[in-house]
Amino acid sequence: MRRIKNDNARSSKKIDTSFKKAWRKLKYLDRTQLNYFIVTSFIGAFCLFTGTTYSAFTISKYLNAANITIAKLNYTLNSRTSGFSDGTINVAAGETKIVDLTLTSNNPINTKYAINYNLKEGRAGVYYSQNLKYNASGEIGASGATVDIRLVIVNDSATRAVIDFEVQGGYIQNSLVSNISEGYYEQDITVRSILLDETFGNPIRTNDFPDKTSGYIYYKTVCSDDAEAVFDSDTWTLHLDNLDKKVSCDVYFKKAKSDLEVNFEITDADGNVTMSSVSPIDDGTYEFLKATCDGEASASWNEENWELEVDDITDKTLCIVEFKQVKNSSDK
Repeated sequence: MRRIKNDNARSSKKIDTSFKKAWRKLKYLDRTQLNYFIVTSFIGAFCLFTGTTYSAFTISKYLNAANITIAKLNYTLNSRTSGFSDGTINVAAGETKIVDLTLTSNNPINTKYAINYNLKEGRAGVYYSQNLKYNASGEIGASGATVDIRLVIVNDSATRAVIDFEVQGGYIQNSLVSNISEGYYEQDITVRSILLDETFGNPIRTNDFPDKTSGYIYYKTVCSDDAEAVFDSDTWTLHLDNLDKKVSCDVYFKKAKSDLEVNFEITDADGNVTMSSVSPIDDGTYEFLKATCDGEASASWNEENWELEVDDITDKTLCIVEFKQVKNSSDK
């Protein structure tokens, strides 16, 4: 015991002496070396901090209708599906089960999330429902914001399957990916309605079209594959043609600002699209593509006057004029 104590004392003395020598050496470094030491020390500490904090919140098991804590991020996950307990659900042989989840953010900032699954027993396919489009991962708003997640589990085997779900959470600058990447059609044709505000923002998904007198005007329809969609503003009906497979469509409606509303859809050189209430400058930077109006109105672009001309307006009308960037504004 005495030897251990003396050895420890000698070891402590050596460490203390080494530290003092290092400190004296640091004190007499020239300014360039000192600045280099400070910068490299800061970078090393920063990398250690970010690596530690990222690994701290990547994965956490959750309970049914319970709080999820991932580092300093907090969520609540509820399920309306019977048999879903402690993040696990059993699916009988030959059964197709729909699992409805609601994720709620309890954080003061926007964050990212991702739902992943693990097969603990048997085999089965896990899909996101085309009824809600893809949202197994994405961004969730600040405190009180919710995301409804609808998953479909298909067990076509002769034995039961046991699926365990996990949630990932992270900050906006992080990249989170779900292993649920394929969609499931609960019916052959899926039509989703998306309501936008007056600035084309804050999308709200609904199962039905808004009422024609609700103040919304038709904007556009985006369908999967090669389906052709035509929206009749008079009858407030969507017509689909060229259907040779299951298809899903998003029908967008925008809150109207006036009886005649003209907006410009501008695509830059990188393919990014922005909406504007004013046309781009006529300096050769942008090229006119097309102009469309809903309802009975007809539109044409006057290149000479650089303005839209609209005829046959019979109701609230939204016109979209599309432009694309053909060169940088600095190029002459």
